[in-house]
Amino acid sequence: MGDGWGYGNPEDKKPFATAIMGSADRPRPIELLHGEHPHSRSDNSIYARDEWGNVHDFDGHRILIDIVVRSENYMKESELSGDEIRKGGRATIIADGVEVFEFFFRDPQRALLRAHQIIGELRDNASGWLVKSEREKLIGRRIWYERTPAIIERLVEDQGCIIIKPDVADVFPRPVWSSDDDCYGDDRDSLKIEVTSPAIWWWRDSARSAGAELDREAPSTP
Repeated sequence: MGDGWGYGNPEDKKPFATAIMGSADRPRPIELLHGEHPHSRSDNSIYARDEWGNVHDFDGHRILIDIVVRSENYMKESELSGDEIRKGGRATIIADGVEVFEFFFRDPQRALLRAHQIIGELRDNASGWLVKSEREKLIGRRIWYERTPAIIERLVEDQGCIIIKPDVADVFPRPVWSSDDDCYGDDRDSLKIEVTSPAIWWWRDSARSAGAELDREAPSTP
């Protein structure tokens, strides 16, 4: 890296992403650019271009993340054990003003810890779930669910879930832990699963392409 500072005259002046200026309640879109030089001693060379074409140093939030925790008491009715007032609540994770994940909790402090963990998982998730433009690309994406090829049919955005359908078979196979006596999977031509599920393998197309490439390179048997 040279001794230059500032945006300079980079070869590629096209934005690589967008961000929001202000808050998600009154958003002003800005474009993110790679500058020719860094603007800080942390080697940060990301700049922002506003709607008037002005370029500014950028060290802001790439995605605006908010967490809403709402506690409540509710009545659990039971003819066997009797009615009981119980504690509960709903936590919501919001990205750039859009609800992208929710979960039930009993204790609000534990809910904040879990939200911290989930946000980290969503940032690293191959779906790009926190970015609206990436979520919109997911419909129709080919994935693996466990060992079954599947396609994403639609999103349940506010719950952090996707609806998938089998790509080859008519239904998903019953999981190994289910039995004929349980009610699991009576209608398994589609599934609703959380986007963070470890049962999802996101790189189905790339894996198949790599396999096909290896097959072409493998020597033929005599």
